Amino acid sequence: MKKYLIALIIFTLYIYAKTFNNIEFKGDTDLVTGEFDRDTLLKICHIEYPPIYKIWKKDPVFDSKQIDDFVDNLTNYTRSVGYYKAKVYAKTEDDTIILRIIKNRPIKIKSIHMDNEFKRFALFQRGKRFRTSDFTQTKKKITRYLEEHGYPTYNMEAKALVDLDLYEVNIDIKIDKGLKRYFGKTDINNSSKIDNALITEQIKYKKDELYDISTLEDSYDNLYRLGVFDKIKIESDFNDSNASTDIDIVLEEGKTKEFASHLGYDTYEGFRGGGEYIDHNFWGNLREFKLGAKLTQKGYKAYTSFYDPRIFKYFVDDLSFRNELSYQNWRYDGYDEGLMVERVTFGKKLLHLDHFFGFQIENNKIESDNGELLSGTYLINSLFYRLVVDERDSTMDAKNGYYTSLYIEKAMTQLASEIDYLKILAEGRYIKEFDPFVLAFKTRFGWLSQDTPVFKHFFAGGAMSNRGFEYRDLGPHYDSDPIGGV
Repeated sequence: MKKYLIALIIFTLYIYAKTFNNIEFKGDTDLVTGEFDRDTLLKICHIEYPPIYKIWKKDPVFDSKQIDDFVDNLTNYTRSVGYYKAKVYAKTEDDTIILRIIKNRPIKIKSIHMDNEFKRFALFQRGKRFRTSDFTQTKKKITRYLEEHGYPTYNMEAKALVDLDLYEVNIDIKIDKGLKRYFGKTDINNSSKIDNALITEQIKYKKDELYDISTLEDSYDNLYRLGVFDKIKIESDFNDSNASTDIDIVLEEGKTKEFASHLGYDTYEGFRGGGEYIDHNFWGNLREFKLGAKLTQKGYKAYTSFYDPRIFKYFVDDLSFRNELSYQNWRYDGYDEGLMVERVTFGKKLLHLDHFFGFQIENNKIESDNGELLSGTYLINSLFYRLVVDERDSTMDAKNGYYTSLYIEKAMTQLASEIDYLKILAEGRYIKEFDPFVLAFKTRFGWLSQDTPVFKHFFAGGAMSNRGFEYRDLGPHYDSDPIGGV
């Protein structure tokens, strides 16, 4: 009797210890892409294979105890996409788990009851296969519409009644929009070293405007991007029975100083490393101080800058100020450059456009054995102007909109500059969402006066231009050295 008991225990342990190196999906599956392609089914089973480039990572190994979970996950998934009569079978062959899916007849939508105002948001149709995700996304689209158009206190009753006997789905969505609301007064509880006037500039909504949750989200993003707050809380007060909705904003300053270091490799610069110190609230009121250095196989650069978002009130809006000082010693193809730059920029928003203007002082030492690139030390004094039109829906994750900029730089002897030239650069970007994809287009145009020195030319190539060419290598050359354009 003991021998049989021991044999039974060993056999049981063997079954539970059985492992498999492969998994296959058969039956009603998609070969390339679709709801039942291999990648999708692996995700449903919570199986992840390492990317090809991570050669040090091993493929997953499966335990026999996982098979029931695989079957349950696939069964639940088939139902969520409308196959309530689907069957999932599992078997093993050698070191492979085989999961066979038989979808059978899909369940379809018999009726849809919802107000005509919201039917345009429906992702489902009468007579079509019912998918749980379509029903869920439709509710989200309706919710978003209401919250963006003055109805944040709506009430929605949404039901998808699945009748397995009749094998049909009846959808019923009832919506009470509630009171139409508008923005009221804003109470800012600010414990930071930042004037409320600067905080107010980040708020995208105005009093008495129609309540729109997206403007609250934009306001939150603007405050977050300032990089000085440890706590940001924006709450809407819906307690009042009137249409005016007050907003409470609570802000707590966090750590404003940071130090970052980096080490890596770039196809153009080679091995590189560096460090940077930033104080995002230097002396308060969002003044920023930055100090950094960078070392690469091409050379090195050290820089510092100071930024004040409001040096004084002028005309319509605040005038910002930025001062940048840098020195770099860089080895380009054809010449070596030792460059010191002092750049002062004033910024102002006027007529919904961002304007930047200022002056720049450069001391540029060029060493070259190329006849086109004259060696020497150049003092260049210039004025510049930059115009920015940014109509993107988000600066962090844009999905729709456009961005254009124009930059003009003029060096002249009247400013005691040793070189006289004009440089113009225009850039345009267009972003359009075609759910679930986002199309982005970017183009740049430049113009230079004939007397512009080579080290002030435009250069192309690399990741942001044409990957078939190294950066600066695309375009005209002189004695095998790139001289840029135009």
